[in-house]
Amino acid sequence: MSWFSTANSRDDIIAEAPFLAEKFHQFYRSFWQLPMLPVQTLELCRLRIAQLHQCDTEWQREEIALAAILRKDLSQWNKSTNYSEAERACLEFAEVYTMDPQAISDEQADAVKAHYGDAGLVALIEALGMFYGLTRVSQLWELPAN
Repeated sequence: MSWFSTANSRDDIIAEAPFLAEKFHQFYRSFWQLPMLPVQTLELCRLRIAQLHQCDTEWQREEIALAAILRKDLSQWNKSTNYSEAERACLEFAEVYTMDPQAISDEQADAVKAHYGDAGLVALIEALGMFYGLTRVSQLWELPAN
């Protein structure tokens, strides 16, 4: 339960604002349908943001199924051989974005663009903004991990 609502999940809290709920869900679902970025890469980035902020609520959420080893190795993605070069580029970008978006280097942006082009970089930035925001909101709302 949140400090301002008796709802126990993000969906329940959003449902308390029915005029926004459907638009939010449409917008959020749109990230998982982006043609320029694989959903596995997005899920890895979403989970890494949750992990960096120690947000169990978002860490335990599963937007898409991943191989267990990918979740297990995520804290050491840069040392693991289980991630593709494209995933590594996006995870590095996501880490810096999460800590300080202004610190993202041209080289990090170019690494993402090398795999997904300009459109992929823009899509990644937009998705990271959503994932970061929802992670912080889950913490603010003190939502329990499911």
